[in-house]
Amino acid sequence: MINSFNPSMFLPCTLFETVTRFYDTDADDMQCGDMGEQELLSLGLGDVSEKVDPYRLVRYDFPDKHHLDDFFGSSSAGTKISHEECVDILFTEMKELSQIFSFQGEYKTLIGELIDHFRYGNGSGFYTQRLNSAFHDRINGYFIGNPLLIIKGSIQTELSLNNRKTSVPEFLGNIKRKLLKSTLPKYNKKMDRVNGLGISVHDIAAQKITLLNFQQYAIGWSATVHFLAQDHFGLDVTDIKSELYSQFRFFRIWFFLQRHRNFAFKPFFTNFQSVSRVEMYQ
Repeated sequence: MINSFNPSMFLPCTLFETVTRFYDTDADDMQCGDMGEQELLSLGLGDVSEKVDPYRLVRYDFPDKHHLDDFFGSSSAGTKISHEECVDILFTEMKELSQIFSFQGEYKTLIGELIDHFRYGNGSGFYTQRLNSAFHDRINGYFIGNPLLIIKGSIQTELSLNNRKTSVPEFLGNIKRKLLKSTLPKYNKKMDRVNGLGISVHDIAAQKITLLNFQQYAIGWSATVHFLAQDHFGLDVTDIKSELYSQFRFFRIWFFLQRHRNFAFKPFFTNFQSVSRVEMYQ
């Protein structure tokens, strides 16, 4: 059993933290307004929108026609518009296209909130209880390498070793080592492709797991674990060059709005967390 366990001396204790740091403003997907037309064209962003040519600020009079014009080498018929009109059209189109990835379930409107924050939030952090709920459900669900289950199993294993005494630092160190083999929660399941979570968050950038408290009882034990997570609502060059993302106009519009120096809408951090309890009783 645990020898001389003193929660006030050792807890809270960080059990795991990703190498990727929180609030990494130097990350490529957190950059904005850093590219001109030629740089964007070199990344394959010639055909950005179905509605407008954002480089020339021209609204297509006949959407779809510009693809034929490009093929035959002529310029599309269109109407000159203001910069702000172009912004309105691009964001409206981005929202419409997001429905491809977000059309069922309780989180289907989340991407719309994130797009609005992308436009009006000026780079400020995004936080909503709905993301907390989704994160809590994922952590407490079953998947291979679930860190919460590893923590529970590790604690139970340590307490079952009756043939030796275990110090608190050794106890915590054993849990930390086992967590190195865990799989952090993400939104990459098949259902996440359509429920709004995959397009809103997908691969979480930074995570931290903290043991808040631990209690032993005559008939068992309980522990409270805090999961803190952060993602970047922004695209990097690797994203837009990928065969998967580049084929979708949604991502081309997103990258253009973020990285073109005359638009430069700021990416932002999405923040969410969960407090979960694990326990075992005889």
